[in-house]
Amino acid sequence: MYVVSVINYKGGVGKTTMTANLGAELANRGMKVLLIDLDPQASLTFSFYEPDDWRDRLRDERTVKRWYDGLRGDTPEVALGELVVSPGAANAQLKGAGRLDLIASHLQLVDIDLALARGVADGDEYDAELFRVRGSLDQGLHDPALDPYDLVLIDCPPNFNVVTQSAIIASDHLLIPARADYLSTLGIDYLHANVRELVDRYNADSRRFAKIRRHHKVAPDIAGVVFTMIQLMAQRPVAAHQGYMDQVRALGVPVFPTALRENVTLFATNTPRGVPAVLRDRVTAPAVREELRQITTEFLDHLQPASAVRPTSPVATGADA
Repeated sequence: MYVVSVINYKGGVGKTTMTANLGAELANRGMKVLLIDLDPQASLTFSFYEPDDWRDRLRDERTVKRWYDGLRGDTPEVALGELVVSPGAANAQLKGAGRLDLIASHLQLVDIDLALARGVADGDEYDAELFRVRGSLDQGLHDPALDPYDLVLIDCPPNFNVVTQSAIIASDHLLIPARADYLSTLGIDYLHANVRELVDRYNADSRRFAKIRRHHKVAPDIAGVVFTMIQLMAQRPVAAHQGYMDQVRALGVPVFPTALRENVTLFATNTPRGVPAVLRDRVTAPAVREELRQITTEFLDHLQPASAVRPTSPVATGADA
């Protein structure tokens, strides 16, 4: 089972859109995919469930907040597998034997993060408790009920808080959606450096605090940066966007060949819930859907380089919008 965190310090970069559509397309190709929404804004959750439906069916018993409550000792512990729900509308559109499931977020998850931070800051066992909390999601994902999944995609909040750190520690790979502008790309180098520092610290702490003798070494890699909301001219990114894309490549951070063009409907907050764009038969911009599928192929190429062939980017081939 691969675990991938989708992360960027900057909000509004298409992180949730990428997570939902990447997961949906992988499921459409036959994989069993679990999405975990760790963002208190719950945008990923609300892309599959109406707010009233979330409130009536999920809010009290079926969100990741309940798991974190148990981690803190506020409520009885619960296994992550008990929180999984299956968005019916999306799964009805899948063509093969794949599956797309979700562990929903909660609007009060931000309070959990603050409580976890306070918890690790008290007493003389600060380092040991911080190590435990950072490694908690990794341990939680070892729930046998989650063994059937091929891939877990974690939608992280746009920060580097304790919850985000726990997602990074649990991950094999990190995927970074970004707009090609100053604010969105500014933090990528800092994020990369902070991830390295976090991983080094966690691995060092594991030698001090791990309860098992041979604690596995954490080593998530950067799957790549996916540029989103790109404006095109003559089927090429406009000069301003291309400049920022080149700057990121100069950092030595991998960049996906395919970029996702700007599309108001796809990135709007009021898009139809239930079925990601990549699964819809009727979309206003079929080129965007093809770009999402192309990005999925490139993503698989990174995970399994021997079993996938990197195709040519639709952005560069002049696909019709």
